[in-house]
Amino acid sequence: MSAVANASFSRAASRYRRFAQVQTVMADWLAECAPIQTSGSALEVGAGTGLFTQRIFPWKGHYVATDLSPQMCAEGQQILPEIEWVVMPAERPLPGPWDWIFSASMLQWLSDPVSVMNSWRQVLRPGGKILAGFFVDGSLPELRHVTQGWSPLTWRSSHFWEETIRQSGLNLTRSECVERVFWHNSAIEILRGLHGVGASPIRRYGHREMLSILKRYEAEFRVGTQVRSTWKFYRFEATI
Repeated sequence: MSAVANASFSRAASRYRRFAQVQTVMADWLAECAPIQTSGSALEVGAGTGLFTQRIFPWKGHYVATDLSPQMCAEGQQILPEIEWVVMPAERPLPGPWDWIFSASMLQWLSDPVSVMNSWRQVLRPGGKILAGFFVDGSLPELRHVTQGWSPLTWRSSHFWEETIRQSGLNLTRSECVERVFWHNSAIEILRGLHGVGASPIRRYGHREMLSILKRYEAEFRVGTQVRSTWKFYRFEATI
């Protein structure tokens, strides 16, 4: 994750949960794949304020929740004080060895995913597993349509991620991709949601341009009293 993006997420820490509708649904969906035996040593990467963390607890064993943002960790510590919180970049995981590595709504931000996956593999215990869920190509097509291709980040396909997992020396044991549609009162509500979670760190458009974009969004993607946004969810489990 770039320094600009990290700063944006840090500024959003105190309001993150108020706007994290999509991330909350992702946490629920990923938690469906959580291990039945919630025990052993576990490292959560990109935990934010602990949306997924809450869904996997209680955990019997050593559990460390981490995030690159100190502000996110501080918010998480207030919400889940019984958990150990550590400021940590995804690229340099704590040494472990870990039975599990978890990650929710974070991997789409990586600039070098093969390197990160390889570093995670190296701190897993033999037989250890990675469980992650995040957003892939097919997310926010409405926004890309009205901005003529712009998006908060460059989306990668599920096939890209499957190849990345294999290139990093991991064995892909499970993967799944689903589309989710969310409904909003207005197009500006969608934009505020992105800013609210820190997911739109770059101010690309001026005020007049943005008003035009929002007007086009409303015209093309309003159904009745609400406006839609589409997200593509991907989750996988991998082992060494």
